[in-house]
Amino acid sequence: MVDTVLQAHEVQAPGQILSWTGGVRMSGNAQKLYRILALSVILLGLPRTPLCTYAAQAASTVYDVVSPAILQPGSPVPPPTEPVVLTVRGRLGLAHAEAGVTFDMPTLERLGLIRFTTPTAWTDGLVTFEGVLLSRLLEVLAVPGDVTALAMTALDDYQVAIPATDVRTWPVIIALKRDGQYMSVRNKGPLWVVYPRHAFPALAQAKHNSKWIWQLKEIVIR
Repeated sequence: MVDTVLQAHEVQAPGQILSWTGGVRMSGNAQKLYRILALSVILLGLPRTPLCTYAAQAASTVYDVVSPAILQPGSPVPPPTEPVVLTVRGRLGLAHAEAGVTFDMPTLERLGLIRFTTPTAWTDGLVTFEGVLLSRLLEVLAVPGDVTALAMTALDDYQVAIPATDVRTWPVIIALKRDGQYMSVRNKGPLWVVYPRHAFPALAQAKHNSKWIWQLKEIVIR
């Protein structure tokens, strides 16, 4: 392709090979440089692949933003003033968080809320969930990038480990609301880990069902 674009024609000169390229006579080394630059221009014009699976479509087809994030990465998490609904421990990057961080509902909401409508294996029809991105929670708590799992525990002591790659690959949320209402313990609340099945058909596979932990109370970062 490059040779066709450049339309270079070699001519012999004493002690070197010269080329005519675009009406300019070039030495062999100059011709090589010219071809490299031309190839770079061609490659820069090629489409790029997003780093995240859902990056290109997140705002438009995977979820809607309900409220922006207020808590920023690395900022101190304010102590709860209402009942604690979630404790996060383990490999946290915050200097003051050796013993873990506790969240009440208003503080969780300060991480920013998103909304999507998805089918589940436990409900009839589609359900609209509102919650916080697990990836945003890890970001605010300055969790290192090399963590491998999030060990989760429910109010009834059910436990499951979610691979950290899940959080990096899909917009997994901790749901706070179901169809616009906060969830009671009887209704799988107050917190339910939800995967975006509606946007990623592979998530409908049965192997993912055990990771939809409801009545979530604790996360340990490993």
